[in-house]
Amino acid sequence: MSKPFPSWKACAVSLLTLLVPGLSHFFLGKRARAGVFFAIVCATFLLGIALHGALFPLDSPNWLFRLAAVAQIGLGVPYFLGRAIGWGPLGLLDMADVMFGYGNTFLVTAGLMNMLLMMDAFDIAVGRKE
Repeated sequence: MSKPFPSWKACAVSLLTLLVPGLSHFFLGKRARAGVFFAIVCATFLLGIALHGALFPLDSPNWLFRLAAVAQIGLGVPYFLGRAIGWGPLGLLDMADVMFGYGNTFLVTAGLMNMLLMMDAFDIAVGRKE
């Protein structure tokens, strides 16, 4: 096991996951784990987009949509890149789609998983976990 990082450095390392899912684990030397995490989070994100889920904006008038946006922002760059490209629009036709709820569930789950990966990377960096 490598020497634990100071907490400020561990925070910086764990934030790398906001750039690319699993990047913190890759930086910490957990290459196989990083690859698996990257594949799982990206597959969940892309499946949510394919099922016509919405990438919710933070300025939505609906408080549930704002809460979902906070969870989805946990994806980091993939969320903002998807919004910039125009994936996951929040239109009336999209909300009427049968798969809208399933797609949203996958997108929110991907964001929450990525947040958990950040916490896992922090625990590894400070030496609480291997």
